[in-house]
Amino acid sequence: MTTRFSIYHHTPEEEEYLNKVIKSVPGAAVVSSENLAHLPARPNSGVDVVLLEYQEDNPLLDRWIQKATSDPQNPPIFLLLREISTDYLWKALRLGVKECFPCPLSLDHLQEALDRLPTLAGTEEKSGAHMVSILGCKGGVGSSFVAANLAYLLAEESKGKVLLMDLDLEYGELKYFFDAQPRYTILDVVENLGNLDSLYLNSVLHACQENLQLLAAPSRIEEAEVLTPGLLEKILRFIKMESGYGWALMDVRHKIDEITLKTLELSELVILVTRPSVPALSNTKKILELFNLLGLEGANFAVLLNCWDKKGDLSVEEMEKFLGRKVVAAVANDPFHVGRSINEGKLLAQTAPRLPVCQDLRKVAATILGRDQGECRRSFWGWMTGQWGRR
Repeated sequence: MTTRFSIYHHTPEEEEYLNKVIKSVPGAAVVSSENLAHLPARPNSGVDVVLLEYQEDNPLLDRWIQKATSDPQNPPIFLLLREISTDYLWKALRLGVKECFPCPLSLDHLQEALDRLPTLAGTEEKSGAHMVSILGCKGGVGSSFVAANLAYLLAEESKGKVLLMDLDLEYGELKYFFDAQPRYTILDVVENLGNLDSLYLNSVLHACQENLQLLAAPSRIEEAEVLTPGLLEKILRFIKMESGYGWALMDVRHKIDEITLKTLELSELVILVTRPSVPALSNTKKILELFNLLGLEGANFAVLLNCWDKKGDLSVEEMEKFLGRKVVAAVANDPFHVGRSINEGKLLAQTAPRLPVCQDLRKVAATILGRDQGECRRSFWGWMTGQWGRR
């Protein structure tokens, strides 16, 4: 199958060079070539990859790239940079670029980037698992508790299967919430990525409840380095499109690194968990500002307030004013029952469903599933438009 390229260059010499490189890639061909001074309104829709020679300090080019990447119907954009720097990589991420390469362009690096592409143009994206990330603003805010109990509630309410993934690769804790000792971890999936299919995936998952399976984090801290963003993307895209799961919940480590950013990038919804304390709220604000800087912060992010006490020092309104963002849900504070459930390895949503904390989590799960408290159907994104009942 031919990989079709459209190239955008600055000089005739660069055009000749890029043509030569692409022709050296097996199964690749250049189908269109344009000068950066004459950018079309949109990229060629009949190609699989756009390879663009990047020009610094060109706001028109930046706007063109951002507009192109914002349309999912357009092909992915690869950038050729004069030099690789942290500033340029962050900028490329904000613009939505798929890959960046230093000049001269390495054939091996280009081939690896092509191998990471999930599909080629002309293949329509199939409906699959809804991807939801649970991200804590800092350690100790209860994001793993929220993730584990939400996964159980989704499995209980939904007709589809739920996959819970522990992506806190160094210090994954989800297995303790189920008093589980998984035989396999995500590293087994990495080692057998070439043979990944639904049958293999199910064989390495730990069954927690009916319709709820866990993909555990590595058992040793040093093993976390094995999983790269590229490998993670292949796994997550397979889970979304081919695994047969209705929902995939990812418990994401609060460290904002390439693994975390890749997970958030591939998620339909990101629930940012915070607590009513100055350190937690300060971290939450920093994360929201970072996401805004990267172009990631938007309608698919929701702030969830955990350990909420109506009689506490801070009101919801004060916290929202500080964050500059609406708190879409609040989960009651219950340190005694929550702590005991974690230590015993028994989900609180299962053992004590009538507790206020569990009732609040059930409302969150119901809203994610696209229902309001009256069981009326509504849009999955209704939560994100501010329709959640205020406490």
